[in-house]
Amino acid sequence: MKNLRLLWLCSLSITCGQTAFSQPAIVVTQITSVPEPVDITGAGDASNRLFIVDKDGKIRIYNLTINTLLTDNFLDINTQVLNSGERGLLGLTFHPNYEVNGYFYVNYVHTGGNTRISRFTNSTPASNGPVVVSTELILLDIPQPFDNHKGGDLTFGPDGYLYIALGDGGSGGDPGNRAQNPAELLGKMLRIDVDNTSSGLNYAIPPTNPFYNSTTARKEIWALGLRNPWRFSFDRLTGDMWIADVGQNAWEEVDFQPAGSPGGANYGWRCYEGNHAYNTAGCGPMSSYAGPVFEYDHSFTNGGLSITGGFVYRGTDAPALQGWYVVADFISDNFWLVKSDGTFQLQPSVPVITNVVTFGEDDNGELYVSNYDGPIYKITSNPLPIELLTFTGSYRDGRTRLVWNTATEKNGDYFQIERQTAGGDFLAIGRVEAVGESLQQQHYTFDDLQPVPGENVYRLRMVDRDSRFEHSPSIIVTRQETAGWQLAPNPATGQVTLSINGQDEPPMFRFEVYNAQGRLVLAHEQVAPALPYRRDFQIASLPRGIYFCRLEVDGKADVRRLVVE
Repeated sequence: MKNLRLLWLCSLSITCGQTAFSQPAIVVTQITSVPEPVDITGAGDASNRLFIVDKDGKIRIYNLTINTLLTDNFLDINTQVLNSGERGLLGLTFHPNYEVNGYFYVNYVHTGGNTRISRFTNSTPASNGPVVVSTELILLDIPQPFDNHKGGDLTFGPDGYLYIALGDGGSGGDPGNRAQNPAELLGKMLRIDVDNTSSGLNYAIPPTNPFYNSTTARKEIWALGLRNPWRFSFDRLTGDMWIADVGQNAWEEVDFQPAGSPGGANYGWRCYEGNHAYNTAGCGPMSSYAGPVFEYDHSFTNGGLSITGGFVYRGTDAPALQGWYVVADFISDNFWLVKSDGTFQLQPSVPVITNVVTFGEDDNGELYVSNYDGPIYKITSNPLPIELLTFTGSYRDGRTRLVWNTATEKNGDYFQIERQTAGGDFLAIGRVEAVGESLQQQHYTFDDLQPVPGENVYRLRMVDRDSRFEHSPSIIVTRQETAGWQLAPNPATGQVTLSINGQDEPPMFRFEVYNAQGRLVLAHEQVAPALPYRRDFQIASLPRGIYFCRLEVDGKADVRRLVVE
């Protein structure tokens, strides 16, 4: 994945109307949310639990039996993790014999900047933790030259060995040529034996590794020539390996390695980006490298800018996806279904998910996908009972009127109206009961009587009678501001001047300043001032940030946004 900070460059989608989709192949239903989910996996112990990696150093558990996110952390190594940009706790996998030995493995960037591959031990594998941090056994500690391109994924292959994906170490264009250098671990897929030790290591090198007998290459290397492999997986039915490798300037790629491969494949980076030359100085011809099975260019319509790898679907809840490799783009929000022969379909997700950061697979082969902002969804091929046609909003006379229409409703229960304001989370502000059973279009309205000054972001949580739900697209409604008064300068430092225009003398005015959390931080009231009116207010004591200034004149109020620097 490219820099996770790209997320902050992607603005909220302003959706005034959402066209109804025909029956899609990829339907997603939100099940829970955590702050920064970057990996999702089962433990392989038939416990019906999902383990969710929070990038800041925590692992959470979602119990699929009771559809509940457990409160306590399964593991918390927050104090050991450098969570910044593409660095953090990035990967998790469980030992194939976890039920007995309690071993699981993580890939994270330590506070010192190195990538660490570590084993932790859950003394009671059936428990939900917390796992004792002191059980950590460090397997690999890999220096990192830059702050991006960490890879971060790891998983056990059908052969029982642990595979580890590492990016080229960062910057742009692999300036150290690390991905092509067999003496370096960066830019590689590694394979190690965690059930044995050798040569003073906390692991052993499988003798079938392609560079096992080399005197110049790192023996841990299984494949090379990777830029930033953001998620790889094995087909649980065939054993084939799929690698999604984030591109540099123009192309994103999926690499494929069939089961039974002897290893040693070179996927071409920095010489080639997908099937295209990048920097071929000192490189061989393209035919001497392993080309991708699928690639897409840097366009928003049919491509994207940063690939997020997934899985070959082998579950039962989405039969239309059976046997397809499911992959998406972090920036464009496109999804694709890919086969090993290069066949592919561009498929929308319903509803559309933004910033797809990772996929996950439970013990039964069902797939999950998450948004970097927190929501985690289960992938199915059957849409929820409520099909939304349009969702719009407008501000007038001090209130926001929300209007939406549904095409069909089956087993619908209610709509929860949620609002997000500057610096906050989505909060429930109301509820409207659904018709529940209807093949006809239905019309709904809701009035928010207390919109805050500036931008108000709204969405609908559409809930059915089985407690499943999905969120509508978000819309933004701005509480309008009118002329007649102003604040200057804006942004301001130390002092701001209030100016009120006009000729008449109002009986009274009140001026108030609220912080982004809605707390009153300044108030001034005056009777019968002469117009035009000016007054300076000292704001040096206010912390930097966004504030909302409310002026009430003769019972009518308007609001201005003020930035304090």
